[in-house]
Formats: sequence, structure tokens, C-alpha cells
Amino acid sequence: MAAITPVTGPQGSMNILRNVTAQIGNSVAGAQVDWVDIPAWVQGMTVYLNLSALAGTTRTLDFKILEADPVARSDSAPSPIDFLGWDGITQLTATGFVVVDVASGVTGIANDDTGVFYQLNGSPAGRLLGFRIATDRTDGDETYTYTLAVVFHK
Repeated sequence: MAAITPVTGPQGSMNILRNVTAQIGNSVAGAQVDWVDIPAWVQGMTVYLNLSALAGTTRTLDFKILEADPVARSDSAPSPIDFLGWDGITQLTATGFVVVDVASGVTGIANDDTGVFYQLNGSPAGRLLGFRIATDRTDGDETYTYTLAVVFHK
């Protein structure tokens, strides 16, 4: 069991969680997770993943948002779980820009899980969320350049 230590709490509405250049890939077990205590005032959030360069033989990037027990603050089972039941984005293999918009009623009833613009119907307020990036390093020559940022909305 490992304790979750959130990154510095939101300093305002815009937070850059990762800004990496030519990062060597990691294994799924070694995926990187940035944990954030979401303030109670947050009504919604927009997550921006800008994959600007990738190289190597088997380059793939996966992204998901996790939710952990805010009291136990542990990354061991049964926590964390997929936030709002969303299984994330898998196998990004080309450069591009992905936007995930999260708010109550953003889509009406169901999540919109298609394309490069994703909409998740639910509130992030008061939760302990992990923003997870997993990259492949099967051949040892994979590198990734990306920015991961989140904007909180009142």
C-alpha cells in the first residue's frame, strides 16, 4: 500500500500537471499519476492533453482519471477506481490534442466518449482525483512530449 500525496493544491483555476519533453516511456505498472484534491468550489473542470511529439517503435499513450478514497488516501485496492466509471483513452499513437470536459449535466444524461472531445457527466467537487498517463516502452526507444493541464470552473 502506498499513500497518496497530492501535487500542490490548485493555485487558481489553471493548473499544469505535467509538461515533459522527450520523456522515456514507462510500463503500465509504472504509470505516472498526478493526484489533486479538488476543492469544494469546483463546479466543473476541463482537462487538456496535448501530445505534441512521440517517437519510437511501439509508441502508445493511455490517459484516464482515477478517484481515490479521500480519507484512506491509498492507491491500494479497493481504491482507486475509474472516475465516473470512465475507462479513459487508450492507445493514442499520433500527435494530437484531447479535451475532457467534466461537469454535472454537461451531456444531459450519459457520457460522450467519442472523438478528441470527451464529456463526462458528473461533479468533480471535493474528490481526490488522479490524472494518469501510461506510456509504452516495449522496445526501449519510445519517447513522448506532452502537456497535461486542468482548468477548474466555478
